[in-house]
This record gives sequence, structure tokens and C-alpha cells, in this order.
Amino acid sequence: MDEKVKGYITAMWVMVILSVILMQGRTAYAIGDGNQKTAPENVRAVRNSKTSVRISWKPDAEVDGYIIYRYDRASKKYVKVKVVRDSSADRWIDRKLKSNKVYRYKVASYRMVDGKKQVSALSDWVSARTYKRYSKSVNAQAPKVDKKKVNLGLCSSQKLKSRVVATRYGKNKKKKPFSDKVRWYSSDTSIATVDQNGVIKAGAAPGSCSIYAKAHNGAKTEIKVNVKNYAKEDDFYNYGEEDDIYTLITDFKPQIQDIAEYYSIHRIGEGNVIYMDLDDHANVVMTPDNADIGNLRKDIEKLLVEFPYYISIEVYCDRVEYILRKEDSDESLKAYVVFWFDNDCNEWWSIQVGPHWTAYRFYPH
Repeated sequence: MDEKVKGYITAMWVMVILSVILMQGRTAYAIGDGNQKTAPENVRAVRNSKTSVRISWKPDAEVDGYIIYRYDRASKKYVKVKVVRDSSADRWIDRKLKSNKVYRYKVASYRMVDGKKQVSALSDWVSARTYKRYSKSVNAQAPKVDKKKVNLGLCSSQKLKSRVVATRYGKNKKKKPFSDKVRWYSSDTSIATVDQNGVIKAGAAPGSCSIYAKAHNGAKTEIKVNVKNYAKEDDFYNYGEEDDIYTLITDFKPQIQDIAEYYSIHRIGEGNVIYMDLDDHANVVMTPDNADIGNLRKDIEKLLVEFPYYISIEVYCDRVEYILRKEDSDESLKAYVVFWFDNDCNEWWSIQVGPHWTAYRFYPH
């Protein structure tokens, strides 16, 4: 090979290696998987005066500045109105606006990489109305909600009530927010989701997250959500002196908890019932015979076959019942141990066995 060609190839490889080293040393603005950097957080818009609106956000030391966009009704697009070249900035005032008018904004951050401006995703929109002190139509406060903390079992749901009230700023005693719309979102949708009606739905694994109710201007209220696996509570308590209940919740605790956990996640429809019982030959039978039992067969067989008292299992849309009898007849019905899916556990009319668990007894006449 010609020496000049060899030298050229060597030089090319050196350039490639140097490029790789430089690329590895550079912190890209895009996240490693190729997605855009997330939008600025805590974006708010408030009336600053009768002709100005203040937009604010949480500053980010890793960026070089921020871009503010305002909605243009003529073009039906968000148009860039300001570039703030300061990473520590947390606000900007949009001045010389018309009074008694609603303005809508979005905010992005940017970073300069190799002389090019890399722009983040846009924030959710926020809006604010300009108005005089005695105006009746004003902006909103953070939404009022009926609960600030919610505990949910796996795959359970709960609806929150909310209302929007007028900002404290303004002299008109009859003032009202121009918009009563509430937007809902979750800090971690793998733990719990929320729809735009305020219905929180827990996931299939325990954990904690926050649900936010946000007014038109970005003012928000936080609701703490704890998702718990009530079926797998460590301790049962207050179960009384009854031998059969004691045996069920101690010696067969893994089995009853596995079954309750499974149906906490795999709910059956309202009006449907799954019956699990033994036939005369100690074989497990189910009604319907194609009922979904997942990987529970060993748990069900152990409980129904080895439990020293006669027992059957019934699964409903809101509970699992473990029914204990002295023998196979309704007349000799002895006790129930029940796991409730969506019981708030504030009031119990029977013996409490644990969170979401109850036990109660009927004696033959």
C-alpha cells in the first residue's frame, strides 16, 4: 500500500477516535434515549396589572435560558414573544396588553450545544386575565379539594371533588374566576392515574405519588396518594378466641392473602360471582368452571383440602369471602372472614382482622 494512502487512513482513524472521545465528554441537551428534555416546571401566569401578565417558572441551572410563547388567536398558534437569556431567571412580565382580556402562554427552556439552540418540550398552557381592581371576572386560586391525602388498595379508585374560587386580589365582592376548569395529572402514572373528572385509579403495585389539581393559571393543589397492598398486611389482630378463625388467619395466612391479592388486581364484573368448593372426592370445583384463577391453583387446593374445617371461597366484585362451616350445610354456618377491596375501614360493624379484613360469626338456631 502506498505510504500516502496509509498516512491518510491513519489520520482518518485518529479523527474518528477523537470525535468519539469528544462526543462522550459532551453533555447532550436531549435525554440519553433521544427524547427531549422535559418542559420547565411550576409554570404560572398571574395578573401583574390591568395591562400586564407575569409568567413564572422553576429555574433550572442546567439550561441557558427560557423561551416564552403566547397564543395568537389570528394564526391559532403559540408565537415566541420573549427569550430570557438567564438560567437563574424565574419570571417575565408581558406588558402593554389590553385590559379585560385573557392571554395564554407556554414556556420552554433551551441550551446552547455546539453553537445551536436545543429547545426543550413545551410546558402545559397557562392563562391569565388582565383586569381592573373592581372587575367581576378575575383569575383563580389553586383549586379546593375535598381530600389532601388518599389511601387506596391495589387497582382501587376514588373520585375527588374540587372547586375553583376567585383570587384574593380584587375589590369586587361578587368577583368570580373567569374559568372554573380543573386539570388533573399524576406525578407517577405507574403508581396512580387520574382522569379529567378527578377519578384516581391505583396501579397494581404499592407506592406513593402525588395527584395535582390545576387551575387555568397553573395554580395547583397537591393530593398525596398512597397505594397499599392491603391483602398482604403483616399482622392480623382482634380476631377473638375462635379456633377456626385463628387457624385460618395464621396457619393458612399465605393462601388467603395470595387469593385476596390476586382478585384485588384482577377484579371480576359486578353481578358476577366465582364459587370455589370441594366435591365429595375432595376435588376442587369452581363455578363457572372456566373462572380466572391465574396461578392460584396450589393456594386454593391447599386451603380447601388441608384446612381442618369445612371452607368455601366466594369472589365478588368488591370482596373475597372465606366461609367456614362445621359441615357442608348452610344450617351449620359458623363464620366468615372477608377481604374488602374498596372499604375505607373507617367504620366496622364486625370484628376487625386487619386493614380491609373483617371476621364475623353466625350461630345455628
